[in-house]
Amino acid sequence: MSTGAHTVGVPPDGDGAGADLAVTPSADEGSPDAALASAVVRVAGTDGTVGGVGFLIAPDLVITCAHVVRDALGPPREHTGAPAGELTLDRPLAGPGRAAAEVAHWAPPRPDRTGDIAVLRLREPLPGAVPLAMAEAGSLWGHPVRVLGLTRAFPDGVWQAGRLRGESAENRVLLSAADRQGGPLEHGFSGGPVWDEQAGAVVAMVVVAEFSGARQSFAIPTESLVSEIPALAGVLRPASPFRGLDTFREPDADGYFGRDAEAEDIAGLLLRGGLPRVALIGPSGCGKSSLALAGVAPRLRAEGYEVLVLRADGDTPPRTALAAELLRLAGPGPHAGDRSAALRGLEEELARHGLVGAARRALGDPAGRYLLVLDQAEQLPARPEAAGLLFPDPHPEALRTLLTLRADFLEAAPSHPLLGPALGRATVRPLLPMTRAQLSEVLLRPLDRTPAVSYDPGLVPRVLDDAGTEPDALPRLGFVLERLWEERAAGRLRFTSYEELGGVSGALGRHAEGAWRACAGPADREEALRLLSGLVRLPPGGGAPLRTTLTRAEAGETRWRIARALAERRILALGGDPERGPTVELAHEALIDAWPALAHQAAALRESPGRGDDPARERRLRQRALAVLGALLVIAAVASSLLYLANTDPTHEPQGTTPTPRAAPAAAPVGATDAGVERRHP
Repeated sequence: MSTGAHTVGVPPDGDGAGADLAVTPSADEGSPDAALASAVVRVAGTDGTVGGVGFLIAPDLVITCAHVVRDALGPPREHTGAPAGELTLDRPLAGPGRAAAEVAHWAPPRPDRTGDIAVLRLREPLPGAVPLAMAEAGSLWGHPVRVLGLTRAFPDGVWQAGRLRGESAENRVLLSAADRQGGPLEHGFSGGPVWDEQAGAVVAMVVVAEFSGARQSFAIPTESLVSEIPALAGVLRPASPFRGLDTFREPDADGYFGRDAEAEDIAGLLLRGGLPRVALIGPSGCGKSSLALAGVAPRLRAEGYEVLVLRADGDTPPRTALAAELLRLAGPGPHAGDRSAALRGLEEELARHGLVGAARRALGDPAGRYLLVLDQAEQLPARPEAAGLLFPDPHPEALRTLLTLRADFLEAAPSHPLLGPALGRATVRPLLPMTRAQLSEVLLRPLDRTPAVSYDPGLVPRVLDDAGTEPDALPRLGFVLERLWEERAAGRLRFTSYEELGGVSGALGRHAEGAWRACAGPADREEALRLLSGLVRLPPGGGAPLRTTLTRAEAGETRWRIARALAERRILALGGDPERGPTVELAHEALIDAWPALAHQAAALRESPGRGDDPARERRLRQRALAVLGALLVIAAVASSLLYLANTDPTHEPQGTTPTPRAAPAAAPVGATDAGVERRHP
């Protein structure tokens, strides 16, 4: 069967029982016709004997019926083990191309009418083939479906329409013909995908059975396939490759994209730079924390450094937070069962031996080297006594420190008792918003792991246009991508869903407002507003509001109940503090601007007597911070260029000296591209 316009159906003599279905494949690569044509394969033995069909569920995996494999390879159906031998697969609806395969997973047909599933592994991918995404559609009763078979009368394929009926005790669903002239499917349909027109996805696999001489058509739904072969869970139920509002952390490094150059640059500064600290400075929402934790930290770990993370929250003393981090890494040791005692012991070790000494003792490595990530350093409490712990002088050779700092804190930083002196001995690296090319990686590369899922045509450029290069684009983009994944259909992230969600600029705010209306009814509105006010604070010296943590005790039970409800909708995040108990905070600072109810409370906080700054001053601070950020970038670019010239042009050698070996060019400024600093769309 070619992929051009054609009409196929059952033969006029009725040999293929079923309703005729005229099919004109759509040119739209996202149509069911195109998706099925790309993924459906013919399963045959090396002698050409065709057993039936199957379909791709991953680039190297095909699912079909066990009896299809047996029919292709020849062992008697009574044989229960997986047959040995090579199978040949081709795509009858997609032109030439073959691949060899063998059985990877096997569930034989059983007397109780369960099983009959085979998963085949291809020795090499079929060129141009795109796997089908499968969905769990819940109740399938009455859904219109289409199926494809390779019968004796139609060896190149025949479509049939039908409906799904009741589920059997064997966790199969009955397939009925679309009209009264139809009958059960022939064996050439076994192993094929059942495309649910209502769900817009493949929801089952056809299995044709004979009971007491009567032929009946059934399908094995997705959930039953996974129950029979648990190894399919990760393939048929892929986890979201997007993080939403969550920060990328070290375990997420394999799925972190778009900042490779910056991560290499900062890791190089920490490992080989002249100063023991690097301060990563950028506007809120540009991805500083993710770069530090998922980009830089794994590179330092690969060089033999243990990674300690301290996320400042403005309330927890740094020594307590570091003790909790060491306890997480080392375990309770002699204080098993008594966390408080273990924390007290580690705090004493930190006070007595400093960070490196305490870490070496706690982790049992007398030569250990450490990277301390001070995330959201602008929220470090102004405790001068912590300076010796976080920024020891002299700085131990075994310690490297990476700070992330909001750009709008730069003006206040010199007067901060901890950060002022520390930044004087730090390499400052500005982080610009991602370029269009980097944002493309954020959109496209996560789907490399889920090849059965893709974007609707035209959606990627639309999202990139909407994201632009605004400083806070990343959290908004991450949120809308996570929602698109949740609402995907037929293996597609849909244009219509994107519009309904509100796009990059509107999705987060709409979701937050919907959660607010659902969780904060009229009777709870005043308490809910107090909750929001308690989740933001103004930094010393002015600037944009920051998120802050609120304990359960501080919130009270009514506000805590509301907080839990909002956390279930992923607007707030629940946590715990070693000293203060259960806590709640905003899922991301981007909510302060995106969520109207919260933005109103933050504005009220700024305007309250003695607590805020006037909005005009705040705007000036933000503009000044961005100007300083730009100046830092220019300085870094000039320094990089001068160093490059000095290391490549012999005329720059000082007179009277012997030429020295040339070093590699310095890394480009963070956020720069090969063609310079790209801040607009190409």
